[in-house]
Amino acid sequence: MSRLIADTRLALRTWRKSPGFTAIAIISIALGIGANAAIFTLVDQVLLRQLPVQNPHELVQVTFQGGNRYGSNWGDGSELSYPNYAELRDHNEVFAGMLGRFGYSFHIGHAGRTERVSGEIVTGTYFPVLGVGAAVGRMLTPEDDKFPGGHPVAVISYGFWVSGFASDPGVVNSSLVINGHPYTVVGVAQPGFEGIEVGRPSRVFVSSSSTCSRRIFRCVSTRAYNSSIWNGFVM
Repeated sequence: MSRLIADTRLALRTWRKSPGFTAIAIISIALGIGANAAIFTLVDQVLLRQLPVQNPHELVQVTFQGGNRYGSNWGDGSELSYPNYAELRDHNEVFAGMLGRFGYSFHIGHAGRTERVSGEIVTGTYFPVLGVGAAVGRMLTPEDDKFPGGHPVAVISYGFWVSGFASDPGVVNSSLVINGHPYTVVGVAQPGFEGIEVGRPSRVFVSSSSTCSRRIFRCVSTRAYNSSIWNGFVM
């Protein structure tokens, strides 16, 4: 114990004599700890932690490659237009279910304030295919996605419900202004679900039929028996 005390005193005297060296050493240690924490967080999110959905190991992403590009110029060219997605969905004989989604940033107006949040434009099959339920209210269904320009509806994440609405169950059937248009909140997603794009938590999910954005989608499916015929990758 006395040896430890002596070494500590010597170290303190050395640091006082060389404050520059001391500062560099402390900063280096802090940066090292911070970098390791960031790397672990990324690995935990991407490699270790599964998506909070039903059977996450069965999800595959269907992408578009080569040939003519249809739909919007947004994205990286691997997305499908809504008609492409609808054609695959309606004639699907491979997957147990198919959904379309596209990450988007929305301006949300509520209670006299406006904020920019990350979200997703989703098809009516999004929540049923993923097996995600509601904490309050209901989720979007295929019935919400039948007619373009239908009644604007949305679902918010559990975290957004807690932080932005103080866990008020009255948020269901209330109105939100999303990108300047009124939407009816029909439900709150189950705790822990914030979309399926790792590293980009979604706070609001908007029905594709109630937006002017039936442009392009990332198509995700649940495997049934021979997904190898699709150009996709396991998520």
